[in-house]
Parts: sequence; structure tokens; C-alpha cells
Amino acid sequence: DAGFIYTDDQQKVVSQILEDFSSGKMMDRLLSGDVGFGKTEVAMNAIFATVQSGYQAILIAPTTLLCSQHFKSLSARFAKYDIRVEQLDRFTSAKQKSVIIEDLKSGKLQICVGTHSLFDVELKNPALVILDEEHKFGVKQKEKLKNLRENVHILSMSATPIPRSLNMALSSIKQYSQLLT
Repeated sequence: DAGFIYTDDQQKVVSQILEDFSSGKMMDRLLSGDVGFGKTEVAMNAIFATVQSGYQAILIAPTTLLCSQHFKSLSARFAKYDIRVEQLDRFTSAKQKSVIIEDLKSGKLQICVGTHSLFDVELKNPALVILDEEHKFGVKQKEKLKNLRENVHILSMSATPIPRSLNMALSSIKQYSQLLT
């Protein structure tokens, strides 16, 4: 429950993602929209559907500030469903980090928000990787994503899609959605 009514664009994109999930093929979708247009809200719907189906989801952000903002949003939203969310970035203590990594590996933890360190974690039952501000990640990190692509759904979010990503989306290598309202 978001506490507000979704725009037509948000409803449409959430529907597209849920259709992707049930299609039998792995989603590779680029979601574009200006800051404040609700990309994170759409992503939370995808995460919720993933967790409700018994799988794990991770959200990777390029900065600790963005990671922290996403962690707060997801924690607040999923608390009422008793769904645990953890944060993995450079401010996570070594002790917390080892617990989080072990819980992701064993499947005890279903949702984790983090920075580039999440590219290297082992998940027991992964189904969704969300990459925020995908244009800010390097080639090596995107290569790691390609290795996952056959087995997990990927949702890339960007306020400013780079021409290469946009071109891939428009040439149907990726699915493409926009939030314009």
C-alpha cells in the first residue's frame, strides 16, 4: 500500500513487469523516468511479487547515499509484511556483513539493498536484480550482470538512459518502459 494512487504510467509498467515474470522468459527491462516519477515505487512492486513467490531480490545502487535512501524506503514499506530488508555497503560493519552474506547464501534473507559489493554475493534462490542509475556502473559490473541474465529477471532504472542502453532497448534487446507522468 503506497499511500497514494499510481499514475497510469506506473500501473502500466507494473503490469508489464508482472507479465514478464509470468512469461517464462527472463526479463531484461530498462525503466526510464525523471527523478520523483516513481521508479522505486514500481521496483517495490516487482520486489514484493518476487518475495511473495519465494525468491530473493537485490537492489544495487551506485552510491551509499542512494543505497541508504532505497533501504529506508524498502524497510518502511515491507515492515508491515514482516519481510526483512538488509543493507550492504561500505558502512555495514564486518560482523553485519558476514551475517548478511551468509543469510543471502542460505536463503534466510530475501531482500538486500547495496552498492557494487552485491555483485559478488551468492544467493540461494535469486529471481530479481534491480540496478538503479545503471549508467553509473562500469563494464566489469555489467559483465557480471550478463552472467546472471539467463537465470534472473533484471530491471535497470535510470533517470537518464545512456544512448547505448536506449539503443539496446529500442532495438528489442531489452524491454523498455517509461514513466512520463
